[in-house]
Amino acid sequence: MIQRVLPCVVVVWALIIWATAGWAQSKCNDNHKTKTGKGEGPKPTAAEVLPPDKMSETRHVLRFEDTQIRYGAVAGTLPVQVRKEGPECRMFFISYAIEAANPASRPLTFVFNGGPGASSAYLHLAAIGPKSVVFGPEGAIPDPPPRMAENVHTWLRFTDLVFVDPVGTGYSRCMPVEKQEANKEAETEAWGVEEDFTAVAKFIRLYLTRKGRWMSPKFLAGESYGGFRVAGLSEMLQSDYGIGVNGMVLISPALEFGVLDNGQYGLLPWMARVPSYAAAARRHGKAQGELPEENLRKGLKGVEHFAVTTLLPALADVVPDAISAQLAGYIGVGEPWVRRVHARVPLFLYVKRLLSPSHRLISVYDGSWTAIDPDPASPFPSGEDPLLVRINLLLTPAFNTYIREDLGFETDLPYNILNKAVSQKWNWDSGLKSGQGFVGAAEDLKASMSVNENLKVLLAHGVFDLVTPYFGSVVIVRQMGLDPAIGPNLNLRVYPGGHMFYTHQKARAAFFEDVRQFFTAALP
Repeated sequence: MIQRVLPCVVVVWALIIWATAGWAQSKCNDNHKTKTGKGEGPKPTAAEVLPPDKMSETRHVLRFEDTQIRYGAVAGTLPVQVRKEGPECRMFFISYAIEAANPASRPLTFVFNGGPGASSAYLHLAAIGPKSVVFGPEGAIPDPPPRMAENVHTWLRFTDLVFVDPVGTGYSRCMPVEKQEANKEAETEAWGVEEDFTAVAKFIRLYLTRKGRWMSPKFLAGESYGGFRVAGLSEMLQSDYGIGVNGMVLISPALEFGVLDNGQYGLLPWMARVPSYAAAARRHGKAQGELPEENLRKGLKGVEHFAVTTLLPALADVVPDAISAQLAGYIGVGEPWVRRVHARVPLFLYVKRLLSPSHRLISVYDGSWTAIDPDPASPFPSGEDPLLVRINLLLTPAFNTYIREDLGFETDLPYNILNKAVSQKWNWDSGLKSGQGFVGAAEDLKASMSVNENLKVLLAHGVFDLVTPYFGSVVIVRQMGLDPAIGPNLNLRVYPGGHMFYTHQKARAAFFEDVRQFFTAALP
């Protein structure tokens, strides 16, 4: 993430780096590197780590319309060791499987959230699982405590599900090791790009072995950094573990961090967010233009064209006043301010600027969502994003109740919905193939699709997502240069919502239908 403003570009960025500490921590870390901080992460003793054989198995019935689905649920852990001399870790998961189904023909989907540092609770209890938290219309966040209901849009209707919590999230912990460095959590052994890929790949291999699911059609689904994880993991699974997947659903993915990081001398990041800025401005009546429900991108076609053909080349030179004025008109802020930041509109300045006269700010996760600005005199937002805080206030009590009362899993260990220490101490360098720059997974995704020519990929974005904007993925896919034989296997959909667009009822319903058709097309 990011934030800030001032006429002098150098001062702007000094202030941005200084002032964004509170907002830089999120489900999707918007920078390719995060300096090691003093985050208060979990420091478990042996007694505070779930045993590898701790399992709770329960049976349930999902009822909706005139249909009943009988399924079994398992909540438990599997042992994973990132490297031979490293600590042994316990990765927590919750799985759902239809009773009496043939495992050889029943699809199996592994589901991940992002961060890094986010548990799977977001997709689990807000989108995909058999029960979900109830949200208001158009993503409205109800006051706590949350209300749970049967989820008619659960993917369990067409695939078995495994929700996985990477090390340091959820109940997933590592055993302390002897002679460990003082004040160093054992979990840090798994906190890195390649380390994470390895841990998750080992988990998937062991799960397939323990549950006898090697012959099942396999799918991966990941949100935000989880989309990056899934794209990179697919290549490792097939090349190192002999595990092929039939399809991948990437939800608000961060495919290439070089397209998301607003460095002063990069060009693509400054144009990638413009269509989503324009969508937010139109939603709040700050810019002219429609957003047709049936085809959101159709209403933004002119903005996309401007971003690529006019703004991008101008950013490589000196931006003329006429182009600054055009950009200001699209994104709903004053032309003098756009000229002052040289048409490079920082995310964390924009969320304060758009509605500043009304003392409201918009969410970086959903530009259609507003909150009271607690400090309207400051040009910079303070604290964490209010939408993320509100969602966490629902998911935390919902999960802690659901895991005990519905799934019968008892433990005093705290469930880490979002562990801030993970991204603070994440090893981004292990994912740099060239030794410098930004991490990315587009080449891994391309390699997987090129080797497995039937592999299907669905990219799903919310039009108001300012963290991982949909147009960033559009640009990346264009640059991948997929062979014409496999190009049609990758599709991108845009929904009326934000980063977690599935909190919008219409978006979740449309997404469910698209995913159901996707699974049908991806199955052999």
